[in-house]
Amino acid sequence: ANLKILNQNGTYSYFKAGDVRFVEVSDANGNKDGVINANDKQVIGNPNPKMYGNISSKISYKRLTLSTLFTYSYGNDVYNYQRSQLESGIDYSNQSTAMLSRWTAEGQITNQPKAVYGDPMGNARFSDRWIEDGSYIRLKTLSLSYTVALKSNIIQGFSVWVSANNLLTLTKYLGPDPEFSTQNSVLFQGVDAGLVPLSKSYYFGLKINL
Repeated sequence: ANLKILNQNGTYSYFKAGDVRFVEVSDANGNKDGVINANDKQVIGNPNPKMYGNISSKISYKRLTLSTLFTYSYGNDVYNYQRSQLESGIDYSNQSTAMLSRWTAEGQITNQPKAVYGDPMGNARFSDRWIEDGSYIRLKTLSLSYTVALKSNIIQGFSVWVSANNLLTLTKYLGPDPEFSTQNSVLFQGVDAGLVPLSKSYYFGLKINL
């Protein structure tokens, strides 16, 4: 209510309809000055999952074998840096289609703030607007093999197999891929800079035991 920012010339600009709603933090004495600035910053997000791992299974029927491998991560937060650039609305750069739902008029209900060149109110600044739940479960590998009935003094066994990777991913994450790592450095964990996501891949093979 009546929150504002302090401009460089000493004047104030008040947040209005269509702006992001920031939370003001009380000072050490429990007071609030109504100004959104660096003093209102809080520690947010945790890139470390509460639980992660994989689930594998193998089902065999006569000469057929079906194998699956699921990987999952639960409870980790992601800074969607790529979305922060494609939905900032601060200049004439290309933006995502999410900007089509940006606030434009009184009475409009949307979670996409208005777009103002230069972003005078700091709507696109780093905030929990860009922090997302990175939990997911992925069908990492699905393979099917068939052992051919063969009797030979030279070949002891013969099988044919097909395999597919990254077939299905269930997640609420808005980025292209919840399974990523910008860099190995601890400072870059949980930061999605928009690297090329894992793609689906398919394989076919023969296995011969001599």
